[in-house]
Amino acid sequence: MKLWKNEIMNSADQTILERLKINCRSSLQDLSKITGISANAVKKRIDSLKASGAIDSFTLLLSPLMTDENSVIAILKFETDQREKTLLKILSSNPSVSKVSRLLDGRYIVFGVYFDSEELSSLTMHLRKLPGIRNVEMYSRFLHYWGGKIDLTNSHREILRCLIEDPRMPISDIAKETGLPSNAIKEIIDQMRESEAVLFTINMSDDVNEGSMEVLAKVQWNVGKTSNEHVLGWLQDKFASSHLGEYVSASEPTLFFNFSVKHVHEVDIVSQKTKESGLVTTMEPLILFPGTKFPDPRVRRVGQLLEETGFSSQNSPFA
Repeated sequence: MKLWKNEIMNSADQTILERLKINCRSSLQDLSKITGISANAVKKRIDSLKASGAIDSFTLLLSPLMTDENSVIAILKFETDQREKTLLKILSSNPSVSKVSRLLDGRYIVFGVYFDSEELSSLTMHLRKLPGIRNVEMYSRFLHYWGGKIDLTNSHREILRCLIEDPRMPISDIAKETGLPSNAIKEIIDQMRESEAVLFTINMSDDVNEGSMEVLAKVQWNVGKTSNEHVLGWLQDKFASSHLGEYVSASEPTLFFNFSVKHVHEVDIVSQKTKESGLVTTMEPLILFPGTKFPDPRVRRVGQLLEETGFSSQNSPFA
């Protein structure tokens, strides 16, 4: 049974999750200081969150500047109702697809990641050839709001090879695997994290916020009157408690604002307040059912980069 279905996730659980999203290598001692509970209690909470599925996995991602990563969102409309299981099987065959959700109005939304024009072209053709497809509304160039770039030395790659397999691997174990000094390993990991070249994070279940609905609002604004920074800043400030994320188009005055609500009528409230702000020309709220996730293309990309430089592991899922 899932933890958050049987008991209220307490503030310590929430704090642990938020901290691990920022840095999944946070020590039990650091988490103990932040939450005010003992390190042993923190370990038990993490174990419970993992066992329940609230934490799907620990993972590491290279920044978009390190991988030439781009996100894509596609809204699919079909001529007739689709057999969801069949559709998901077809969509999963393209490695750029990371998540698919059905919308309340019967359409589907596809989230994906690509790293070059060939991958984008392949995904586009894949979507347009879906059986019964009527229309594909696609957005494929977004601005990036995080990430730095560093040069990866052989030592960086040796350490990353270990961390791909276990992002929380202790420095002492990495030292045994690589033969590198512990102080050098700590310095390199700190550099990768603090430069935001590498993000040590967690994959979370969509069910953590059970009882809430996820909404992706497609927002367009008047270029002559405002800017994406102004619109996004207003949305983040006005709806801070429900804000989940955003995608800001790099080629047109459009952004997708991701937020959660408890009831459908709250969507109308958010839409009305946003329109009354005078900052936007249109706002289309897309209400998502819980989605189906596929292997993260960004994780695959890390493995590919290490393979290209001869640093893949025989035990790696990419070998």
